[in-house]
Amino acid sequence: MSTGRRRALKRLSWLAIAAPAGWLTSRLPWRTWTADFRTATGELHDALLEDGTQITLGSASAIDAAFEANVRRGHLLEGETMGRPLSDVRGTVGTRATHPPLLVQTAEGVVEARGTQFGVQQRDGFTRDGIAAPHTLDPREAMWTRGLLDANDMRIADLVDELARYHAGVLRCAADVADLRVSGIYQLTDTDATLALLQRTYPIRLRSITPYWTLVEAIDSARI
Repeated sequence: MSTGRRRALKRLSWLAIAAPAGWLTSRLPWRTWTADFRTATGELHDALLEDGTQITLGSASAIDAAFEANVRRGHLLEGETMGRPLSDVRGTVGTRATHPPLLVQTAEGVVEARGTQFGVQQRDGFTRDGIAAPHTLDPREAMWTRGLLDANDMRIADLVDELARYHAGVLRCAADVADLRVSGIYQLTDTDATLALLQRTYPIRLRSITPYWTLVEAIDSARI
């Protein structure tokens, strides 16, 4: 084999290693541990970014922020955030300064935060199709920033999925009760109280498989 061919193959092999290594680096757990702002499971946190943007981080969330002369960028590593861009914060005389756009990056792409409020989520299993076009947020979408969830004819499986993000331990919903419809305003930051309320209100029961694994199932389910 010629020297030139060996060098070319060597360069290609380095590229083959470097590309997945870079992709994996963006998903390593230590990226969230060293983030500028992060929350533990069940915790909500309000923060003021360097440029004055106000954000709230949801449970088990992490975000890095970087600001330059012509760009403001937040990198949502995990979880969810909702905020109010600086461009929407009026000064004492009611004027607005011109600021570069605020870009929020996730593993699937980049979203430009615009309007009076923005909300972005980064969860396992999201695809690029999961990034929606900017839209006016329904006030109910912002209730999680106060530790509440407004369920309106919601599948209990979907409600349990939301609660699981705030719950210490594993929380799952059994298939035999997954399509049960529930309504109400529920606490996210006190999942034990919410689960107890659901058990009193609907034909479900909570089964502790282990001290850290809870299953929501139909009240007449046969135990395995």
